[in-house]
Amino acid sequence: MEKAIFLLSLLFLAARPICAMVSVPSLVPTDESVVTLAQESTPTAVPTLEIREKITEPGSPEVKGKLEVLLDEQKLGKLTLTNPLKHAVRFAVSRGVPANTIVLILLLPLVAALVGFLLYFIGLSGFGTFMPAMIAVTLLATGIIGGLLLFAMILAATIITGRILQSFHLYYWPRRAITLLVISLITFFLLTLAPSLGLFDLARISIFPILFLILLSEEFTRVQLGRSRRRAISLTIGTLIISILGASLISWGYLQKLVLLNPEISFLAVLIINVFIGRYSGWRLLEYRRFKAIVKK
Repeated sequence: MEKAIFLLSLLFLAARPICAMVSVPSLVPTDESVVTLAQESTPTAVPTLEIREKITEPGSPEVKGKLEVLLDEQKLGKLTLTNPLKHAVRFAVSRGVPANTIVLILLLPLVAALVGFLLYFIGLSGFGTFMPAMIAVTLLATGIIGGLLLFAMILAATIITGRILQSFHLYYWPRRAITLLVISLITFFLLTLAPSLGLFDLARISIFPILFLILLSEEFTRVQLGRSRRRAISLTIGTLIISILGASLISWGYLQKLVLLNPEISFLAVLIINVFIGRYSGWRLLEYRRFKAIVKK
């Protein structure tokens, strides 16, 4: 129970930096007529996070324009042994590959390194390496609050439907198919009402983030049946914390610029970080808290 409380505290602290980015800067009008004219001629101000979230959309004009400007301003030089990835990035963009898609691909190894760091230094574990990376991209697309709410609804539907279907003595796969039916209906109504509640825009969310959240609830059910509910809760909270931190890294504009303009350096840095993590043999933070009395002796 203490570990679950500690993980929930980490989840809250990890979510605060990104949630703070959602706030829309206030506009102070000085002249009523000027404000009225501006409202008629200019679009509504957009939060910073909304633009950053669009990095998950291949056709996003804001991110695409910003990243392509960075590539145009960089002096590439001739192809040598030190810049093959830079030339590969330019070639891919010239062939129509969206620059924001390339940035996401280049940042995924860093999220995987973050998973290893949190596991071996902090003792925070989740559902493997690929799952937190997928959920991190999902939270970029849905927003932190909207994504967590959507996952909570999906997980609640999974648990409640599973308990109801136990009394019908059905086979496992038909039960899961009925559960998916309920999840689909609940997700549909939530996404329909979400724009009115100001959580996220239905038009900006594709099917893949929703599928990733459903897959995470499926992992929760699998671990709960195979091991214990306590372990499933611990892994789920750990996955969400790692995903929120991963989403913070992916949405960091400076880091996006670094991996796009210097992919060789970023890959080398990730490799060095992973080697350092792989050779670490000290105490994990959560283990130290657990065995603090033994360590003092």
